[in-house]
Amino acid sequence: MRPLRDPARHTPGDGRNIDESLGVLRGEGALEKISTLDEARPFERRPWRSDATAEEDSYYGLPLLKETVWQWPIPVYFYVGGLAGASAALGAAAAVFGNGDLRRIARGGRLIAAAGAVASAGLLIQDLGIRRRFLYMLRVFRPTSPMNLGTWLLSGFGACATLALLPGRIGKAFACGSGVLGLPLTSYTGVLLNNTAVPLWSEARTTMAPVFVASAAASVACAFEMMPLGRRERRVIRRMAVVGKLAELVNDIALERQVSRVERVARPLHQGASGLLWRSAKICKGTSLVLSMVTRKPGWARIAGGVLGTLGALATRFALFHGGKASARDPHATIELQRA
Repeated sequence: MRPLRDPARHTPGDGRNIDESLGVLRGEGALEKISTLDEARPFERRPWRSDATAEEDSYYGLPLLKETVWQWPIPVYFYVGGLAGASAALGAAAAVFGNGDLRRIARGGRLIAAAGAVASAGLLIQDLGIRRRFLYMLRVFRPTSPMNLGTWLLSGFGACATLALLPGRIGKAFACGSGVLGLPLTSYTGVLLNNTAVPLWSEARTTMAPVFVASAAASVACAFEMMPLGRRERRVIRRMAVVGKLAELVNDIALERQVSRVERVARPLHQGASGLLWRSAKICKGTSLVLSMVTRKPGWARIAGGVLGTLGALATRFALFHGGKASARDPHATIELQRA
């Protein structure tokens, strides 16, 4: 191993001691912050013990898992990707089965899908830190890896969604292609979280993906609720909004019940910032559902329902995101889940 030559080149105050002549601290690993440097014998003092049984029930009270280094672009991508995929599917269905009466929905679905595909790629690249890493993920095709499969899915969806903006039959054909690829795009992020060792995410193995699918359907309905539409188009969107938001709430309840099988695992959904986000999301989505169920309502009520539904969908993603981080920091959640 080559010795570190110049101490002045090391990252100041950082226990990783990066020699800038040999390497540069960039990408996801650079997002990790070291609050206190390790001591020579850190287990002598054990300052992290919160109770008398912490040492007995876990390894000196230390987390068994490393907290994810993902930052805010990831939960935003969960929302934008789901919105784009559901918009493409809705736009394709409106173009094929609408008989020309749902032209605004078909056109709006294509525009939202194309914009969402570009924004999703940008959010992923922002989190990766280096643009080339997104291309590196396409060097192999591994269907057993949700992350690799999602990268290919997003790339194919983005190409089809962009070409769907072309006029005529060519655009319609690519719109159908983006609609087909958009359906798995709404759910693969939930599968990705389920394949981790984080207790909150892994325990919701059968409900996380349905939550994301229902939330994507409700999100696209909320987006169209805030747009000017014709009478038949408004009726179609209203029905989709009611069904999507109701399914969203039902799946939220199912997820919460599933992870509550082990009380410690469900704690992030009831406490802290993630618990506040989770409760706020349910309130926003419930209020939005009530507004969507009203048949004759003023324009401000439609906009309010769309805004509340959008905020609820975003809050759901951030609640699960921060809840997963809190779950990884809790060693007792991991141990109790394994014992259960």
